[in-house]
Amino acid sequence: MAEANAGMQVYTFSEQSEDAVKRILSGKSSIDYLTGNCEADMDRLLKEGVKPEVVHIAHTPAYKEMFERLVPLAGKHTCFIIGNPYATPEKKRWWKEVIADPRTGITFDLYDVGLVFFDKERVKEHRIVNFL
Repeated sequence: MAEANAGMQVYTFSEQSEDAVKRILSGKSSIDYLTGNCEADMDRLLKEGVKPEVVHIAHTPAYKEMFERLVPLAGKHTCFIIGNPYATPEKKRWWKEVIADPRTGITFDLYDVGLVFFDKERVKEHRIVNFL
């Protein structure tokens, strides 16, 4: 996405830094790979007035809190990428709540990731995509 639209800033939040991910993203200036204290990074972005277009909520136990804090900033062109929505029974239940949430629009379940869009002009629907 970031390469398709050079003006788009992508934020990916992960509690632990992964060397392979860091290496892949190192040359991508439009992707902020934020690791460690995700909530502190999010606080900083919110104070700076950032309105993210694409947010990747990766490997962090604070996924619910991050989602709730970022949803008010979501607009019709915003996409959240939820990493591993089936990682635990609790996260699976939460993912089902996100799908049903009236604040969300179209959602896609790719099993390893969930995509959440917020365009309220479109009919709310959920799609499961199988890559078999």
